[in-house]
Amino acid sequence: MAEQVNVKEKKAHKGLKIFCVIFLIIALIIGIGMGIINYLIQPIDDADEKAIYIGGMLSSQTIDYKDEASKGLENDLVVKIMQLFWKSCDASDKKKHAEQTPADNVVKVKDIPYLDSGNKYHQLDVFYPQGEIPAEGLPVIIDIHGGGWMYATKDLNEYYCMELASKGYCVFSISYRLVPDVTVNEQISDCTNALAWISKNMKSYPTNKKTVMLTGDSAGGQLALYCTILNNNPDARQIFNTVDTNLNIKCLLLTSPVTYMKSGGLFSVYTKKMWGKDYQSKNTYGYMDLNEIMELANNMPPTYFITSSGDVLAHDQTVNAYNYFNEKGFECEIQDFGEVDGKKLPHVFSVLDPFDESGQKAINDALNYYQKALLK
Repeated sequence: MAEQVNVKEKKAHKGLKIFCVIFLIIALIIGIGMGIINYLIQPIDDADEKAIYIGGMLSSQTIDYKDEASKGLENDLVVKIMQLFWKSCDASDKKKHAEQTPADNVVKVKDIPYLDSGNKYHQLDVFYPQGEIPAEGLPVIIDIHGGGWMYATKDLNEYYCMELASKGYCVFSISYRLVPDVTVNEQISDCTNALAWISKNMKSYPTNKKTVMLTGDSAGGQLALYCTILNNNPDARQIFNTVDTNLNIKCLLLTSPVTYMKSGGLFSVYTKKMWGKDYQSKNTYGYMDLNEIMELANNMPPTYFITSSGDVLAHDQTVNAYNYFNEKGFECEIQDFGEVDGKKLPHVFSVLDPFDESGQKAINDALNYYQKALLK
């Protein structure tokens, strides 16, 4: 009997040793993996030519990019993994831009600060066509870029904005700070500050202040939607603690907007974090989804939606947003592209490749919608 007990103890001891070895191997693999991730996403000085505009990956000798509101987000594993993902997107987007030829009849005014912070994200660009300008000025388009709230600046959409400008518009393109340096709340504040600057200073450019369309793609679509609602509702501005932009937004163009950040299925594992680790305790918690924020909507302008069957990130969200607008009686249209030559068009195709035939059609149809909105 004693021998049997001893054998069992030896087997248990051996099993424990095996478990410990497996545990240590797993811990070692995780440790090595985290070390590699941390190495690949370490910040680069913003004066370095290799600097990449991804949240948490830009450092400075003089500017504090980190905001207290996003405390702890920089250590979140999902955020770290997404920093790597956006880093790969940066390389892909730069390669794509190198293969494109933008309009050459456009005036560019670059890197204008809209806040006196010295922060590279607090800048905007202006584009307008060369040549004679109508006496009344050009209709205005203000663009908010996408990038999952964590990636890019206005430069990502530069060719898109130049293409819009070449068609007879004065286009403002804005940057905003990125997660995990800030949260969505601070991004909305940045965008409304940029809009307020544009409203105050657009007389210095060939603009018709009475004709403004706000547009955004993906995460930028979400930001554009919120800015429009805050623009028309002082109570909403108080909840989000933002300034009055004093803009007369006549039209809204949303390209594949992510509009359900709290109840967007598996995707919300990521999108909820964009509001901060303490998002549930914030005043804005009850306004993270379209149906919630739209409760604050007053005088919504005519809204045009663009999406495509190959838009795996936001096709359903865009269609659901359009259906919601339609049900609530807001003036709206949607352009939902199917297959073209046997291929599905990807997420925000018209922004990333505005020179393609499908991109041109999406842009021209949206601009026609804007022109019709100006007549009302």
